[in-house]
This record gives sequence, structure tokens and C-alpha cells, in this order.
Amino acid sequence: MSSNLIYPSTLLLTSLLAIGFVFFIRASTKERIETQEWLIAQPITELAPRLKQYFQQRGYRLDAVSADGTEVTFQGQVAASPLVAALLFALAVASTTAIALVLTVLFPKGGILAFSLIGLAPIAPWFYWRGAQRLETVRVWLQPHEIGSQLTLEGHRDELITFEDRVLRPEAEVRGIHCRDS
Repeated sequence: MSSNLIYPSTLLLTSLLAIGFVFFIRASTKERIETQEWLIAQPITELAPRLKQYFQQRGYRLDAVSADGTEVTFQGQVAASPLVAALLFALAVASTTAIALVLTVLFPKGGILAFSLIGLAPIAPWFYWRGAQRLETVRVWLQPHEIGSQLTLEGHRDELITFEDRVLRPEAEVRGIHCRDS
């Protein structure tokens, strides 16, 4: 490769890094709503109060119940993570510093001004913090099934994973629980 192409190609790769970082920040606030179904060897009369208690302990409040009582909606305020905000700030400082270094090499006379890009780093955690704090909804459907109950949850992917880990996995050996993604 010609030595004339080293700096422009480095600038191109660093610019791609910056573009990827912008998409990473946007993805950190994206809602990832999923639906999962489980067959649980427990009657609805026992399962429903446990579900209500679990979601209230997680900071959700009962929002709505369908007329037939098979669909229940919980809502809760999701807080932003200070750890994620700090990580995004560190990544923003690193990526703007990398771009500034490349610009300084490419434009030696005025390139030092490129380090002012680092002043943009606080925008990343601010954008995350503003977008991550939101009202989150979890919908629960309970239907009778021949082995007990069919439970369907619709909510954020992380909430479904937490529910499965904290509620269903400890009982999987005791009761028959079968999972099916929708």
C-alpha cells in the first residue's frame, strides 16, 4: 500500500468507528419488546397472585385488567443505569480522541483544534439518560391448560429474561415448566 493512502484510510476507519458508536448509543435506548409463552403445572388461581406480587416487587403497578380477567397490564418506570452512562462517556471520549489524533496527523497546522471534539463526549450519556428513562409496560395473559396454566408475557426482553431466571428457573425442577418463544 502506498504511504499516501495510510492516513486517509486510517481516517476512514476511524470515521466508521464513530458512526458505529453513534448507532451503539441509539441502540442503548431502543425498546426491545418480545413475547414468550410458558406452560406451567400450576392452576391460574395460585399463579395469578404470585405474578401480581412479583411485578409489584419489581416496581410495576397494576394498570389494567381485561373484562374476562385473562389479560393484565402492569406499568413501571424504568431507570437509566449510571454504569451504562459512564461506559458510554468513556467510549465517547475514546472515539473522539481517536478521531482528533487522526485529524491532527492529517492536518498538522490546524489539527490540534480537532481535540475540541472531546467536548462533545458528554452528549452520549445525556442522550442515553434521556432515552433510557421511560414508562415500560408488561402484559400478562393467563389461560387454563390441561397441565395447569398457559402464561404469556409481552414486555422488554430484559424483563422477560429476569422473570424467567427469578421465577421460573427455581421451580423448573419442582414443577413442569415448558417455554416457547412467540
